Amino acid sequence: AKLAVAPASAGQPSAPDGVSSSSREIAGYRCLVKGPPELLNGSADASPADLVVIGLHGLGAAAEQLAELKPMLSSFSQELGSLRVMEVYPQAPQTPLGAAWWMFNVMGYMQAVSTQDQTLMGKLIREKPEGIDACRKAMTQLVLEARRLAGGSGGPVAAKKVLLAGFSLGAITSLDLALQQAEGEGVGGVLFMNGAPICIEEWTARLKVHKGLRVQMSGGLADTILPHQSGGWVHQLLEANGAQVKYKLHPGGHELGGPDVLKEAADFVVETAARARV
Repeated sequence: AKLAVAPASAGQPSAPDGVSSSSREIAGYRCLVKGPPELLNGSADASPADLVVIGLHGLGAAAEQLAELKPMLSSFSQELGSLRVMEVYPQAPQTPLGAAWWMFNVMGYMQAVSTQDQTLMGKLIREKPEGIDACRKAMTQLVLEARRLAGGSGGPVAAKKVLLAGFSLGAITSLDLALQQAEGEGVGGVLFMNGAPICIEEWTARLKVHKGLRVQMSGGLADTILPHQSGGWVHQLLEANGAQVKYKLHPGGHELGGPDVLKEAADFVVETAARARV
């Protein structure tokens, strides 16, 4: 899934100030890691990050797909630009579909959408995809290791300092990962961009464990890859089960959207960091 920003996007990504980057293996994934140099270098006197952002790319994409998300969003929020953020962008393993977190039934989903086959769609959003259990286990370890990295010498930062962000298949995976966390270890929020539902009965049960989960959703009205209706189903599921959710639609396709979408996303990130300080 190709990532794009709608042409109407305002502001240019700001130059990173005091940010280092490195490539390292975390929980079996090759990751692009960006953050305060003293944290990446393991300095003994490094103070913890304000926030940990774990960004998951779309199907067939690379770890770098979301790597400019923070500077892009910072052009809409001066406060976001001043936050000390540890960013972790893992690379999904190669599969017959290309780089994928788990085996998404692309053909089945496209068939169900194009033919409006409600029976097939109902089956697809309830079944557990191949590889999802292994992904959940590895990703949960990645979250813990990212928290440790962000905490410096003070130990892991609190789970509420973690924001999971994802685009397309990465969005689905981010929300699923948030729901798999242990009770009392809920993440601070999920940035869900152009995704769809899976395992809806399991998600419903896990939402009872994570009451009030904060989710910022977006999707394109002209999206032909994961139509906005699929995001609408996620929105309904979340809202009906006690999540704090906003769904921002834009006129574009399978892309991030314009300035209004990015501004809401930036505000969500800032609010997540503010809540984590309480």
